[in-house]
Amino acid sequence: MTDYAIRMAFPASPRLEENLRHFISQADAEPETAHLALLEAVGEDFVSDLLAAFFDGPIDAVGAEGSVVSMIHKGVKVINKAARALLRSLLGKTGVAEQGALAAHFRSLMCEQEGQLYMAFPLDGTAGDQLVTTFRDFLAGQAGQTPKLVESLKAVCDGALVYFLDALVACVPLNAFNRGMVATARGTIRKAAYMAIEKGLPAMGREQKEPVVLHFQNMLSGAG
Repeated sequence: MTDYAIRMAFPASPRLEENLRHFISQADAEPETAHLALLEAVGEDFVSDLLAAFFDGPIDAVGAEGSVVSMIHKGVKVINKAARALLRSLLGKTGVAEQGALAAHFRSLMCEQEGQLYMAFPLDGTAGDQLVTTFRDFLAGQAGQTPKLVESLKAVCDGALVYFLDALVACVPLNAFNRGMVATARGTIRKAAYMAIEKGLPAMGREQKEPVVLHFQNMLSGAG
């Protein structure tokens, strides 16, 4: 058990970094002015970068084609559509009070290393340590790690939903209808992500799993 948080981090694209820093600076400088256009740009870029890191990146690392990759791509399309629709709906309800909370949350996700901005969230001690151990055991050649890899990546998915979705939603007041819409979208995203992990990873050979594991291992920080 480590005594510091293990985080999963993905690099922000230049466009996301520019729009994010601009939005936060404007929200800080002019808190009584609505900066909805800037916030909407951040939301669009955030979804694009997140999908690139958690789905397109691993697929590109494998460099494979076929039914498994096609299935994962279908899941990504579902996630992309649901996430963008949800964010657009939520951000459309954002007022000056909510944008301050959103700016603070985005700021809490930001970390910088060697001049590169990353968006990161912590994994709790058990999930983080299990992920690190499973990656190390797999890369060391230990057999039988696929079920642990599946469970560990599902934990990453759940962590991303908590910090990248739930925490953003919590910044915006919701009525009963909105809460139902959020719950439906969250369930759709989680189901599609779980399907990609549960169906995609076991279908890969070891030579395909290895670049996927390396990709996610490179996204870890605080892993000792």
